[in-house]
Amino acid sequence: MRIHPLTLCALLLSPASALAHDSDGHAPDPNLHTDASLDNCEVHFAPELSHGAFRPFTREFGSISAFKQMGGPTTLGQWGVAAGLEYMAFGVEDRSDAWNDTFAHPDEYHELGSSQAFPKLKLRVGVTDRTDVGLFYTMNPTSNFGFIGLDVKHGLLRQSPDMPVSLSIRGAYTKTLFVGDMDMHALTGDVTVGRTFWHVLTPYAGLGADTVLARETADTVELDTEVVLAPHAVLGAEVAFWHLALGAETQLATVSTLQMQVSAVF
Repeated sequence: MRIHPLTLCALLLSPASALAHDSDGHAPDPNLHTDASLDNCEVHFAPELSHGAFRPFTREFGSISAFKQMGGPTTLGQWGVAAGLEYMAFGVEDRSDAWNDTFAHPDEYHELGSSQAFPKLKLRVGVTDRTDVGLFYTMNPTSNFGFIGLDVKHGLLRQSPDMPVSLSIRGAYTKTLFVGDMDMHALTGDVTVGRTFWHVLTPYAGLGADTVLARETADTVELDTEVVLAPHAVLGAEVAFWHLALGAETQLATVSTLQMQVSAVF
């Protein structure tokens, strides 16, 4: 039996996640929308989904999907390459209409759970001395959605004896994959400032926003297309030595997330 690499990563990094869907100790929830043909919780819009619930779902799901910074303002340099594995964790109000009426479950015991996490594959290449192009891909191994994204980061200021910090701007695009009931896209823009200490440690902070467009394509409901803005702030730190970089970052947003990443840098 072949195991998808992302599924294996999720099992290794979050062994407790499987417990969220165990009926032992959980009373059945009659409010869940169930479909016995499913093996896991999946994005399927219920007839009860309202415009008032679809809008916050667009903002929250879109904020989760958007390409995260996950790194300081420094760039790789021309033809530099970084390949990494990121692990993202976040929490949602799974009993709210925004999340309950957008997910279907195998049975009344199989709740979505408020704590969610899954891995991402990342690649970044320096196309000029000051500009990097990045790509990420993920699929949630326990659901029917994934994301793919592209970003461009450009260094405006570079730390030097005369310049105490580095400063960069970034633009990104993210597409939600595999969901038949909606078509979702996110555009991200942010600015990041940081300072490197001892050529190893780079703490950084940033501000930005995600513009999310979601078009409902389900057979069960008829909803207007939503376009929402989700501002965010970023705090993080990166440790780099030899050809290895380790990073941790939190994004404060509509749905706040915690990201950790390990990368090989060449």
